Amino acid sequence: MREGGETDLWLDPWIAGQSLLEILGPQSDGVEYRGLTCRRIIRGGVWRPEEYRFTAQLGGEIRQVQITPDVLSDVWVWAPPGYTEGAGEFRFSSCYDLVRSHFDKIEEYDFIWGKGLARKMQLSAYKLVLGRLLTRDRLLRFGVPVPDPTCVLCEAENESIGHLFFQCQVAWSIWVEQSRRYLGGVGRERDFREILQWIGDGRGRGQSWARRARLRLAASVWHVWRERNRRIYEGLSTPLVGILHNIESDVLVMSP
Repeated sequence: MREGGETDLWLDPWIAGQSLLEILGPQSDGVEYRGLTCRRIIRGGVWRPEEYRFTAQLGGEIRQVQITPDVLSDVWVWAPPGYTEGAGEFRFSSCYDLVRSHFDKIEEYDFIWGKGLARKMQLSAYKLVLGRLLTRDRLLRFGVPVPDPTCVLCEAENESIGHLFFQCQVAWSIWVEQSRRYLGGVGRERDFREILQWIGDGRGRGQSWARRARLRLAASVWHVWRERNRRIYEGLSTPLVGILHNIESDVLVMSP
């Protein structure tokens, strides 16, 4: 810190890399600090935080910020990690590139928000990724009476998200049929996150294949969940060939 005239007291990150807004939190409206610069609490090259009724702890943190004894103005520079070109000068291109290119790809994002996916399937995919589908094991944990915790599709194991997608033999058969018919084969993965990773790896099949695979996976998830609900709440069941036909109809509508 130099003379403090170019540093916003409320918004700039001048206290150990944090702003007053971040330190005090949203519960503080910061009315007494807004529009002021740090120059207001510097007197004779020394911090005077007591003039604005800071707490003793915050006042101590402020006093630890070093003041350089000269008359030059403060200068804020744009210095994202890993960039040397145009260092110190803010550029929208470098900001966009920082956000776009330097984070791990999240397969779940493409799975939920991929181009063309129907809203009804986005909702079930979103809940699946978050682990929020109300399967029977979760209902039991919430204290909801469940007469039978068994999976209504295979009737072999207790129902859970991991079981339905895709340890359940019925649900697994649906996905296997989709993969063999339209995706050129199926991996050995039976957990939906591992299947997403398998799709993301692609094995040189390209973006078009990955998009088709995500559509078919999302459609399979939705129809497995729909069939589960039909059997529980309506007492109705659809044969496997009927479920596959319904999936194909939805995929054709979503495909360009």
